[in-house]
Order: sequence, then C-alpha cells, then structure tokens
Amino acid sequence: MPDRQYRPAWGLRALIATASLLALAQGAHAEAAAAAAASDAAGDPVSEVVVTAPRQEVKARVVQLQAPNLISVQSAETIAKYPDFNAAESLGRMPGISLSTDTGEGRFINIRGIDGNLDGATFGGVPLLNTNPGGTYFSGGGRAVEFDTIPDGAIDGLIVTYTGLPDHEAEGLGGSVDLTPRTAANITKPFIEGEAGTGYEPAHGHDGPTSFDLAVGARFGFDNGHLVADGMGETPAPRAGFFSNPTPFSFVLTGSTRADRRGFDDIEEDYNNPGTSDRSYQDIQFRRYDYHRVRVGYGGEFDFTPNEDHTYYLRANVAGYTESVKKNRLTFDFSNYTQTPDGSGFDSPADVSVKSTDERETHRNQIFVVGGRDEFGAALLDYRASYSTATYDQQRNYGTTFTGPSNVLVYYNNSGNNGDFPQVKVLDGTNVNNASLYNLKKGTVSNGQEHDRDEEYAYAANLLFPVHLINDSDRIKVGFEVRLRTKTQNVYSESLKIGALNLADASSAAITDFYDHGYSNGPNVNTDAVTALARAIEGPDVFDPSGYFKAREYIYAGYAQYAATVGKFGLLAGVRVESTHASYGNYVFDGDGNQTGFSNNPKNYTNVFPTVQLRYDFTPKLVLRATYSTGIARPGFNQVAGAVTVDTSNGIITTGNPNLKPTTGNNFDLDLEYYLPEGGIVQIGAFDKEFTNYVVTRVSYGTDPRLPDVSVVKFQTFANVASAYARGIEAAYHQKFAGLPKPLDGLGIESNVTLVDSRIQEYDAATSSTGHAEYGLLPGTSRVTANLAGFYEAYGIEARLSGQYVSAELFSLGGSKATDTIQDNRLTLDFASSYKINGNWTVYFNAKNLTNAPLRFYMGNSSFPIQREFYDVTYEAGVKARF
Repeated sequence: MPDRQYRPAWGLRALIATASLLALAQGAHAEAAAAAAASDAAGDPVSEVVVTAPRQEVKARVVQLQAPNLISVQSAETIAKYPDFNAAESLGRMPGISLSTDTGEGRFINIRGIDGNLDGATFGGVPLLNTNPGGTYFSGGGRAVEFDTIPDGAIDGLIVTYTGLPDHEAEGLGGSVDLTPRTAANITKPFIEGEAGTGYEPAHGHDGPTSFDLAVGARFGFDNGHLVADGMGETPAPRAGFFSNPTPFSFVLTGSTRADRRGFDDIEEDYNNPGTSDRSYQDIQFRRYDYHRVRVGYGGEFDFTPNEDHTYYLRANVAGYTESVKKNRLTFDFSNYTQTPDGSGFDSPADVSVKSTDERETHRNQIFVVGGRDEFGAALLDYRASYSTATYDQQRNYGTTFTGPSNVLVYYNNSGNNGDFPQVKVLDGTNVNNASLYNLKKGTVSNGQEHDRDEEYAYAANLLFPVHLINDSDRIKVGFEVRLRTKTQNVYSESLKIGALNLADASSAAITDFYDHGYSNGPNVNTDAVTALARAIEGPDVFDPSGYFKAREYIYAGYAQYAATVGKFGLLAGVRVESTHASYGNYVFDGDGNQTGFSNNPKNYTNVFPTVQLRYDFTPKLVLRATYSTGIARPGFNQVAGAVTVDTSNGIITTGNPNLKPTTGNNFDLDLEYYLPEGGIVQIGAFDKEFTNYVVTRVSYGTDPRLPDVSVVKFQTFANVASAYARGIEAAYHQKFAGLPKPLDGLGIESNVTLVDSRIQEYDAATSSTGHAEYGLLPGTSRVTANLAGFYEAYGIEARLSGQYVSAELFSLGGSKATDTIQDNRLTLDFASSYKINGNWTVYFNAKNLTNAPLRFYMGNSSFPIQREFYDVTYEAGVKARF
C-alpha cells in the first residue's frame, strides 16, 4: 500500500528534475526576461499597503517575487486555463494545497497538511466566514470556509500566504487564503466580457451543467457637462486642485450562475467487529443520489479617485448556492452470519429496508466594504469598514424508512478484490425490488431544518511611513483591527405521522442499473409524493434546543512592523497583538435529557504574534527566504460550545468542551525561488510547524435513550493535547519552453509537489480501545499532494492536460487507529482546451475527472472500505467574449 501511494509523487519529482534541465538549457533567455519582468514591477515591495492578485499571469508572478513574505499567487488568467467549477478547485492547483471534495466538487482546502478549520480565509482582506458549522470536515471545528460557494468569475485571483505578517490576520496555522475580488481600480478602458457554456454529465443520464458569466466595467468622468471615459477618444487633461483627475469614477459589475444535476452511486457498509480481521458485515447500503445545484455570484465595486494621492471605494459581493438532493437507499441489516464452507464469503439472514431523503439547503456569503487610501507625502494611510455574513438554511430534510422483508437469506463475498465491489446475492428467492413488500415504519416521516447565521462587523486602518533609520528604503507600518463576530446555530426537527403507507403506492420502478449495472438500489421512493403527504399535516417548526449555540467573538488587534532593504538583504520584523473576548452559549440538560437552563461560557485571552521575515536576492530572479512566523486557531464553535448534537442518521452524539484552549503555532520556513520568463518559476522549500494545545476528538461507545434504535452509539467530545507538529518539503516548477522551434514553442509544464510529515497523539492509554497510547498524522494531513500539467499555448490554441494527486488522510477518529476513518488517496485527470477565433471571441471544450476517480473512505486499513462514490466524467463546451 505505501508504494502505491507514493508512486505518483516520485514520478512527478522525476519529471520536475528532467524539466529543470530544459530550464537550464534556456538560461540566457530566462536571465534577460526575468530581469525585464523585475524592472517592470512598480514600486518598492515594502511600500505596498495591500497585496492583491492581478488578473494577468506574468504580473501575478511579479507580485510573488516582490512580496516580503512567502506567498503563492494565481491570476484569473491562470485559473481560466483549468476546468475548475469553483474557487476551492482553483486553490487545489496551488502549491501546498490539498483539496477535499464532496458530491463531486471541491469544497474545503487544507494548507500544508493542516485542517481547513485551522487555516485563515479572507475576501479582499475581509475575513471570510463559514456558512454551516456542522458541515466541516476532519476536526469538525465549524470554521473551515466552504470555498465552493465562490465562483471563479467573481475574483481577480488567489493568494496563498504561507508565512503571515503582522498586518495579516493571525488566524491560520497552515496558512491563509485571500480571494482578490474583481476590482475597478486598474480599469483603463470600458469592457464587457462574458461566457456561456453547457455540457453533459453521463451519470444517471442527467443534462450537463450550464453556466453564464458577465462582467462590465469602465472609468469615466464629466467634462463641461459631457460624459467622458478612459479608452474612448481623448481623455481631458488633468485639472488643478483636489479634483484633478478628469475621470475619477470607475466601476466593475460581475454576475455568474452555474447549474448542474449531478448524479452518483455509493456503497457503504459497517462491520461487525471493526478493527479486527473479521470481514463480516453488520450492514451494507446501496445509496443513490441525485443533486441539483445552482450557484450564483454577483457583485461590484465603485471607485472614486479624485487625484493620484487619494482613492475611495465601495464594494459588495454575494455568492452561494442552493442545492436540492433526492436520495434512495437499499439496506441489508445482517445477523447471525456463518462463513461458507469454502471460505469465500458469508451466508446471513438480513432485514431489508428502503430509506429516502428529500433535502434542500442554501449556502450564502455576503461581504460589503467601504474604504479608502490616502497618500500624505511619503506616508500612506488605508482604512476600511466591512460587514460580512455567512448563512446556511436547510429548508427541508424529509426522511422515510420503509421496512421490508425480514430474515432474507443473503450470500455476500467481500474478500480480496471483492472488497470495493462485493458480490451480493439473495438465496431464498425474495424479490427485494418488489415495492409491495415495504411499509412506512411507524407511519411517520421525519423532517429537519436548520438555520445558521455567522456575521461580523470589522474595522481596520493601517499607516505606512518612512523612517530613514538605515537608508531611504526602510518603513514602519502600524495599524489596528476590530472584529465583532456573532454566530448562531438553530436546529429544528419533527416527526410527522401520516399513517400507514405501502411503498407500492409511493414509488417508481426499482433502480437495477445501480453501480453500472452491478446491483439493485431497490424500489425508488417517490419523494415528491411522500413530501406532499407530510406537508399536508405539518405544523410549526419544532425547535431542538440541544443543537443550539450562540457564539460571540470580539477580537481587538494592533501591530507594528519594520521593513528595510540593505543591498541584497531584505528584512521585515514586527509583532501583532490580538485580544479575544468571547462567549459561547448553549442550553443545559440533566441526565434524563430535560432542559435545565442556559450556559454562557466566557473566554478572554490575549496572544502576541512575533515574526521575522528575511530575504536575500542573489540576482533579480534568484531569491532566498528564511522566516519565523506565528499564528493561532481558535477552537471550533461546535467544539467549544457545550451544545449536544445528535446525528440520528449515523448514530453519533457530539458534545462540546467549554474548557478548550486555542491552538497556537510557531512556523519556520526556508525557501529558494528562481523566476523564469512568462510567469515561470523553479522553487523549493522546507517548513516546520510546531503546535501547542492542538484540539483532537475523543471517542467512546455505548448506548443512549436519545438513539433507541442504535445498538452502539458513538460519543464524541474534544480535548487539547500538549503538542503536535507538521514538517515538510515543497517544490514548484512552471515554464513555457518559448525557446523551442516553432510550432513547439507553445509547450510548457506547470507542477508542484508537497511532502508532509505530521504527528499527534490520537489517543492516550485511557481513551484508546487498545489500552495504550497511539500516535498518527494530524487530521487532514496528506503525506503527498501534487499537481502536474502539460500545456500548449500558441497561435490561438490553449490545451492543458492536468493531473492532481492527494494521498490518504485521516478523516475522523474511531476509538483506535484500527477503527479510524481514512479518506483514500485520489488521482484525477482533467483536460481543458480553447481556441481564440479573434481578439474578441474564444471557444472552449473541457473534460473533467477523466479517470472517474472515486471518493473513497476506509476504516483503519484500505482493505476495509466503508464508502466509495463515483462521479463519472463531466464534459463542457462554450464560448467566451470580450469587448
């Protein structure tokens, strides 16, 4: 198994080494071009107030070169060269980022092996909030940002910060991400650009995705009562006085929508004796999903620049999606199994049931910002006030269970290669596809709703000024920030008694082509009919106080940093102080589950975050960086609140721990960067992250009256462990081989690889089911994350074949390492192409997930799979226009 996991990464490293020889062969060409790129960069790197990602690939690389700290920048131009659905998938192409998927799309990201709940995220410098605290992966911290809510059309680019500065948020143990919104600041002429596309998704025979994007912008003013615009005729000469700019106004408006109807199949199972060599099933579930997701993003920015020293802006962005899903599940619950005489499988009686789900939910992020930037001589002042919200609304979640025939004799073989595709056969002639054999359990339909809201008011100001302590390059920057955040989770549940119902009266024909004709999914519940029956008797929503929490986090921050350049040496050093005043409230219950009151748990603490960032420029294109930085990850909202969450579907009860401490980190980085022409780079670095008070999940098993139908209930809570670490090596190589003879001069390669080793005490002797302490990787750590793309860009043609590999990672703790849930390694292959017809029109064709890579989970050992979803290929084609 280890060899199979590492082979793709070693192959990538060999390819990088080979391609580096080609880079050296073009050394003279690279030297001249890189020097030119450096000279084109405007201004001193320490004079920038805010680092943003430009839309152009070459300019984005210059921003990375000039940065005083270690960052990676991805421009909108580069993002468009991949067939990615959202910002999460675009981030997954960048060094050090591992992508976590759900329902066939990227959703969360981990940075350098660190769980997304512990990383930072901003949108134009404003903290980006989590929509659904109960939906995050790994530690379940409820802080990870769902980047799938953000369409790529809403951003100018992406910046991943690996070593934070004092003027950055301290949140982010692995690093932080900034999504740079479409800006009006740099518009030089009016433009209209749009895109329209459609496609095909073969799974379940659904229509493919449809997408539409539109962006418009211009810079304008008024001259003698007439409207004038930059780039349209002759712009009037500058005027005298404060309003000297003849075109002081600029705007950009964006809108995008994407709709798809992805369908996929999933097999899941539970084992009788998890953590042992016993392969017998407790149950096996054949699950069919049909999703309909509509993602929408819109926004804009309005800038007022009266003169070259002052600019003011107003920005608003809204993004999110509404998703409906219908699920159908055929389940065999086994008992009293016996192994067949030849040892090939098991014979076992089973109770058969069919379950259905009809669910609809909406995720939405909104950010509103007003700010400005003023130059007073050599001093720069910038400031902003913002309001942001993240909401999750589950409008419905109707669920049914239809009990079917019992004591059905079933044979199954899940040994060897049959583990992922077990042989399952009914031996006694029972037709499990006969809908008339199933009746609605207790005549009831369940329904759940949830309404979560995360909102924050924030205010920040920064002042940058020269001090001339060493030379004319040194600067001091000081500033403050206030963040006032409130987050609530409201859960509602009810049981609707609609009376006796035979499945034959509320179903369609059985799905017999499940898993590519390998199995049956049983009778297909008509969820629309069942939902209509439930709504006819539905009353007011029933509030569930056990799932409620209200968190308030007020953070007051101030910082000072000093930056200077002496010859080839660069230095940035400073300190940030953050004072956190928080409270986490939840309802309290006695041992019988009766509500006895409300607890409001206050948490106040202050942290100091020093940093030293050094760089040495051997040449204008060869840079060495050595850094020390610090960061924090506050406990997850669900972790630190004392609220109790009951997961009836999976038999899990989770209780928060109000005594949790925040996790802090000390980070050490050493990085060497060699910049190539046309946005290329050869880069290698090493990092060491040392953590204190890392939060882990503690697991135990038993029974609970709140889950009377679950024989073994999984109880989860949270605790701090004294120390943990993540260490690794990172490399990137990107080059277009422009020195090759035509027509080969369009060939190129873009690649990166990150190797991570991390360690944490998963279980102490008292909590491990083995009776002794056990250690392992941090949740979310993939030992190997790699991207490799070969491309051709010349003569109007762009074509790119890209592979992405993420090795196995710890998804959740199970009580011992033998019962931990592991998300398996995943290798995907995508193809993107376009042809530029002329200066205005481009057509494109993309094919995503050519390998049909599954989302696969296993328990402890890869030979014990517990979930695998196949999404098939997605094909898209369309047209882009710019005027």
